[in-house]
Amino acid sequence: MGFWSILLNMSHKDCLFCKIVDGSEPSKKVLDLPEFLVIKNKFPHAPIHILVLDKKHREKSDTMAGKFNADLYWEKMMQAAWGAIKHLKLDKTGYKIINNGAGYNHFEHQHLHIMGGSKEEPGGPS
Repeated sequence: MGFWSILLNMSHKDCLFCKIVDGSEPSKKVLDLPEFLVIKNKFPHAPIHILVLDKKHREKSDTMAGKFNADLYWEKMMQAAWGAIKHLKLDKTGYKIINNGAGYNHFEHQHLHIMGGSKEEPGGPS
């Protein structure tokens, strides 16, 4: 195994979202899909606040730069998000999808926030 492979694997072993996906950290699952896991956010900012996690460790900077476009990455991610939205019936009551980046995200592991469940728009109007 080369230097970069070792370094890459080392950075994933401490990733909280990787630990949630592999079951070594507890979570409250909403949906378990082939490529994505949907969980309740441990620190919600809305009555319904879930996270759509990629089951593979993919850095946000890579997904945003289009590194996985050939795999239809964003189409699959949004299908997973839509499945969670429909599952929780947020398609009828309202929702917000958030993809934090740069200084706003606390985890580089690609994930989306979906918030809803109140008459007030979570996080204020956008």
